Amino acid sequence: MARTGKTITSSPAQDIAASWARERPDLDPLDYLLPIYLIRIGRIVDRVGDRKWQRLFGLSASEIRMLFALRRSGGDYALRPTDLFRALLITSGAITKKVDHLAAAGLVKRRPDPADKGGFLIHLTAKGKQVADRALESLADDSILAKSQTSLTRQERKLMTKLCARLLLDFEANPEMDGSFE
Repeated sequence: MARTGKTITSSPAQDIAASWARERPDLDPLDYLLPIYLIRIGRIVDRVGDRKWQRLFGLSASEIRMLFALRRSGGDYALRPTDLFRALLITSGAITKKVDHLAAAGLVKRRPDPADKGGFLIHLTAKGKQVADRALESLADDSILAKSQTSLTRQERKLMTKLCARLLLDFEANPEMDGSFE
């Protein structure tokens, strides 16, 4: 939705809030609406991103996230599979499948890990680095949450980013979350 200056007066999210308030007036909406909204936003962003990455690069959103994780690692742009599945919150089996696909496309390579005798590292290739950089530029320019695609002001987007980062810090510091995606 491009910025139009108009506020949408009704939406499925508002319908969700109204129907839960009607059905469960005993519960405080602040206790359940935030997770519902975050899940809904995440699914929408992922679905739109998946279509975009498929169209631009022939890759899924999760494969692009893997390239991003490798790209931001710096140095020789390499991570152990364990580091990848922890960073991406996906299973080790999913990592293997995605690495296979990215390797076949020439975007990553498996190389022996000098620090771990039977282990290996996933390295971003020059082509993979180029795709990651182009994808990040595209994300900044025209993602569903980019400045031109949302009614949020820059200050509101800055606040949302800060609050989301704070929530992630809380969640990731929780010992019950450690390893929950392994």
